[in-house]
Amino acid sequence: MDPLDSFRELVGAARVVGIGESAHYVREYTVLRHQMTRILVEEMGFTLVTVESGFSEGLLINRWVHGGEAPVAEIAAEGMTYRFGEYPEMQDFLTWMRGVNAAGGGVTYAGLDLPADLASLLPPLDSLDGYLADVDPDGSALVGQARRLAERFAARHTMPAFAAYREMDSADRDRLTLVLASLGARFDAMRPLYVRRTGADRYETTRHELRLAAQLDQMLRTQTEAADGGFPTVVNVRDAAMAGTALRLLERQGGRMALLAANTHLQRVPMRLDQYELPVAGVHLADALGDDYVAVALTCDGGRTPSRRAAPDTPGGVELVGVDLPAPVEGSVEAYLRARRDGLQITDLRPLRRAAGFGPQRLRVMDGYLDVPVAHAFDLVARVPTISPAARVA
Repeated sequence: MDPLDSFRELVGAARVVGIGESAHYVREYTVLRHQMTRILVEEMGFTLVTVESGFSEGLLINRWVHGGEAPVAEIAAEGMTYRFGEYPEMQDFLTWMRGVNAAGGGVTYAGLDLPADLASLLPPLDSLDGYLADVDPDGSALVGQARRLAERFAARHTMPAFAAYREMDSADRDRLTLVLASLGARFDAMRPLYVRRTGADRYETTRHELRLAAQLDQMLRTQTEAADGGFPTVVNVRDAAMAGTALRLLERQGGRMALLAANTHLQRVPMRLDQYELPVAGVHLADALGDDYVAVALTCDGGRTPSRRAAPDTPGGVELVGVDLPAPVEGSVEAYLRARRDGLQITDLRPLRRAAGFGPQRLRVMDGYLDVPVAHAFDLVARVPTISPAARVA
């Protein structure tokens, strides 16, 4: 039997299905996630497809999958952060979504994440400026203040942006936080007038872009405090933002959601950082939805995985490299699955929660392992025999 046939039954009536991956930019994972999402959309009535990518940028893709005419490579590169749109498998995925809608379906794409690879507030500020120019020109002056401050650290890559933010005078960082808070208060206070002039959907979308801009600002503040010897980084703003985006989309649009993100964002149990527990997006979703959230980890026996290495001489300070994977280590979910059978496997982990020791305690992350009680962290695990880095589109 095709293992994907069991996927339908194992998902059941869940409202949100999170489909993970042990590393980004992997060809086999993108193909398998596409197959799983097609089942969810075409056979099980899911209407929302969400991705670990910028929310503001993703609005462009959603317009395209509902009838845009630009080349898919152009839309994917501009509308997906972290370079996710530069790979043919992801472009095939977006083209499929567009085809579903062209055939009369109704599938919505959304990014869940903070903007611009966590390196800039400018995408949401651009949207805010355009919105307020139509409904509240006085409010545009606040956006201008925020933009002038945000331009001082905006970059194409995360690490240079953080370094530039950290170099800003603390008074300017405080001023940026205050202006974003003032914009949020203005949007909330003026909501009835704004909705009357632009409609509720455009208002709610722009208000959420502002919310994510403020959350990125808070993430940068938290990281700066930690780097400067203040409070340790114990608040996971980014994952809370992604979960919040998912839950708001469910509230506004209804339906059922396929959610594509790294395994570590989707797990149902917190990450451990020294003595601290950090809730990830999956913890928030499980708390809000209970059994209506199903988390699926994707992993592999071996092959070659993309991984990150420090590269001080590159613009971003890090680079992607291909690394050959050794055989699964003892105690890992990969070793547990390898002993069962070859080929694609989709395994229900939930029965293991009642077993002594709670089953495997390690899960692949790129070319390393995460210590985590796998059967409590995920409901299902899909294992492919081998993986390979996706090829970028020239």
